[in-house]
Amino acid sequence: MYFHIQLIDNPETPEKRAVSRPDHWQYFDDHVDSFIARGATYSDDMETFISSVLFVEFDDWDAVRAFIDNEPHNKNGVYKDVIIRRWNKGIERTQREFPRKDDQVAWYFRGFAKPDMHGERMRLLDDHIAYFAPYDVADFITRGGVFNDAGDEWQGSANLLCLPSRDALQEFLEAEPFYVNGLYERVLIERYKFGGRPGQVV
Repeated sequence: MYFHIQLIDNPETPEKRAVSRPDHWQYFDDHVDSFIARGATYSDDMETFISSVLFVEFDDWDAVRAFIDNEPHNKNGVYKDVIIRRWNKGIERTQREFPRKDDQVAWYFRGFAKPDMHGERMRLLDDHIAYFAPYDVADFITRGGVFNDAGDEWQGSANLLCLPSRDALQEFLEAEPFYVNGLYERVLIERYKFGGRPGQVV
């Protein structure tokens, strides 16, 4: 089963992150085979840390919850909120296999679906996939739909994509079938930075 996890930073306790960072890195290294992608989101100027976003594979809900419960930053009170959602993997590769370039600007965009949009999503799915296809090789780090806990009701999307600017990403969205047809209640867009130790490819 695939999951998307948002770990929302607690800005009132920044000192805690430095304390548990070595254990956090080691813990993630110990679970490397579970990761599709992992990194951090920031303000557009990359000055303000907002959250960690993870795309992972575990056997079931108990396994992913145990993973998060024992994560060193979480145990240390670094996060003010932890959100776990079912997710489907839209591209076969992992973030480690994504072709990286020095000048890439990466974005996390999370679409929150309006209620009862599963049927509309299925009607537009082929157009949606076709629209994304030209970006899959060089631009999408990972992408996929967000679902309810049972995995049978679409509730939005969670994606990582490299485009040169927020304006370029907004232009990309304005022709995307789900967005154009009003399936989303709102879309969250934040800068994304690949996770891991300095120099580590994860």
